Amino acid sequence: MIPVFTARHVEEAVSPQRSLEAVREAFLAYHRGDWSMPPKVYVPAYPAGDFRAMPVLGAGHAALKWVTSFPGNPERGLPTVSGLVLLSDASNGSLRLRSLPARPWVARTPKPLRSSARA
Repeated sequence: MIPVFTARHVEEAVSPQRSLEAVREAFLAYHRGDWSMPPKVYVPAYPAGDFRAMPVLGAGHAALKWVTSFPGNPERGLPTVSGLVLLSDASNGSLRLRSLPARPWVARTPKPLRSSARA
């Protein structure tokens, strides 16, 4: 079974301080070349908004952050930005985790994920 982490799970497991440390570690790992980050893919759905796919590979993992941006959504009672993260084993492609971003700053976290930075 693939674990699914909700916003509440992430907020309870990772403090803001630890998250910032992991983001710093992620930038350093990317700078060292330990992670590759192909260009972000935009899928326009104009004029309503767009979809964004952000892939990354490193530390034995492949991940994809899928984010939507629909500026008119608050008028509909929906968030402007939503998304999720998928984490796979890079050696065999098996899906290891699915996570929904917990806070707006989580949705903007650099690609080397906190979950894999802790692993």
